[in-house]
Amino acid sequence: MEKKERHLENNFFRKAPFMGTVIMIVVITGLVVDATKADGDSFYADINRLDNVAVKIHQNYVEEMSSKDLIDNAIQGMIKILDPHTSYFEPKQYEELKIHTEGKFGGLGIQISIRNKVLTVMTPISGTPASRAGIQSGDQIIKIDGKPTAGFTIDKAVEKLRGEPGSKVTITIRRKGEVDDIDYTIAREVIHIKSVPFYGVLENDIGYIHLQTFSQEAGAEVEKAIKELSKKNIKGLIFDLRHNPGGLLPQAIEVAEKYLPRKSLVVSTRGRIRGQNKEFYSASQPVLPEGVPLAVLVDYASASASEIVAGAIQDWDRGVVIGDTTFGKGSVQSILPLDKTYHIKLTTAFYYTPSGRCINRPENAIRGSTLDEELVSEEGETEKTEKADSVSSSKIDTTQYKTKNGRIVYGSGGIIPDTVITPALPSLPVRALFVKDAFFQFANYEYPRLKKRKIKVDSSFVVDDVIMKDFQNYLDSIKFSFQTVPQLRFNEFKMGTGIKDTVDSAGKKVEIYPEQPKWNDKELQVLKSCAAKIDSLLNEESRRTFSSNNTEIRKHLKEAFLVREFGQDHEIYYRTKLADDVQMKAALALLSDSVRYNSFLKGKPAVQVESKK
Repeated sequence: MEKKERHLENNFFRKAPFMGTVIMIVVITGLVVDATKADGDSFYADINRLDNVAVKIHQNYVEEMSSKDLIDNAIQGMIKILDPHTSYFEPKQYEELKIHTEGKFGGLGIQISIRNKVLTVMTPISGTPASRAGIQSGDQIIKIDGKPTAGFTIDKAVEKLRGEPGSKVTITIRRKGEVDDIDYTIAREVIHIKSVPFYGVLENDIGYIHLQTFSQEAGAEVEKAIKELSKKNIKGLIFDLRHNPGGLLPQAIEVAEKYLPRKSLVVSTRGRIRGQNKEFYSASQPVLPEGVPLAVLVDYASASASEIVAGAIQDWDRGVVIGDTTFGKGSVQSILPLDKTYHIKLTTAFYYTPSGRCINRPENAIRGSTLDEELVSEEGETEKTEKADSVSSSKIDTTQYKTKNGRIVYGSGGIIPDTVITPALPSLPVRALFVKDAFFQFANYEYPRLKKRKIKVDSSFVVDDVIMKDFQNYLDSIKFSFQTVPQLRFNEFKMGTGIKDTVDSAGKKVEIYPEQPKWNDKELQVLKSCAAKIDSLLNEESRRTFSSNNTEIRKHLKEAFLVREFGQDHEIYYRTKLADDVQMKAALALLSDSVRYNSFLKGKPAVQVESKK
């Protein structure tokens, strides 16, 4: 083996040292030693062939090729045949990764987006330089340090806005209701991204904590929230993990131990290599008193670290899990350094709950759905989450597992709640309004008018008929149109695109369209007249459908105005959203009923299904 390794070093490494990076990908860690034993000499023969190809291209290709291009494409070729979790990080990408995992960076403290092709402030983060300077939700950033932002991507804008703490940047703002553009010169600061954007006491003395990500401060923030709520003598706690895509594995363990007894198994990992088989236990006493009832809210977008915490709480019967079945992202990604600046992320193991359930959902196969995921660095620290889907770990597991109290749970991937509650989807008109970004845009458009009417936007704010009329006028001005399903189908018919039949021909799908008849002028006039009448009826039905969702539309308008006034992490905004949350209502009802709560945690299967259509 040593002879073959020396042979490699005497080849392209000597002739073109840059190619060493390619080889480093597969030999940098101890993983390769175990992984290649079964392959005999073929591994080294294949590496030698890759080496020779690079040499031939470098020496003989008609045009000189960049060594970096050759290496990068060779790496991407290897990654392409693996699962979508595996990634190659260049220095700039790795720095961005660290920003997300560490939860802090030098910047202004604003969330931005491209709206109507204009760089727009979605919300300033409270307590940051941008918030203190008076930057508002809906502000359009038309210049950064005097350079127009037209055509900027989000990445380019972020690059310009971030910088060393203490350095200054000038942004030019265009704001609804203001005649002139406004220049703000703001000193950058270290921006801390909150893992817990809100916690508080709800009705019936029930506490609530929303954990939105597992960054480095997640455990400390959850502990602080529990302690503050405990001072108020809460009678139960709702821990909200919905839409939490995961984050740091050590933080998942630290968060779980706020609820579990010391030395409780939180999660285990199992991989192809012996060193990847590990168990992780809680190392401290729980912060939430044992007698305080606990409900954990999850949904389809709760993934990886969220599933670790929810699964551990469920398996130890420490609380009741409520909501939708989780995503089933149960694969471990490890960050492995190639040198001081380049890194590779590999899927190396799968997560298992204390009862032995594999969190990874088998049907989330390679190249499937995507969500952010947590990473584990070579040293055991977790790095950043990247968009990627779950990797198939096994066939669908119908094995029954048991919790501490003997309740039956299943290991087919994801965490199945004890009470499955599926909230209703937004109505078709509301979905159409969201697609057009109408709520956000109108709130910015209407906000100056509210100020002139001396209407205060707070928890008691009501979207009155005047605002609704203005909203309708605004929708007319942007030519918003909502079409019901019958309208869409009728328009397809009028355009002659309705599919008559679908057949298989030589294994290929063939679409058969109806033959277009030849109309004379009289028949065409009759047809047009009938179509106009049908259009009129369908348009009237569309208006009725839109009006019938008036209450839902007013609700979303109020939320948009609250974001415009306070931002998305303000208590008033949170309490307004939670007031109509069916999963939240179910959790409040359960924690207020000790008999029913305790029945879930006894040694019986207690899965209930509720669908809020």
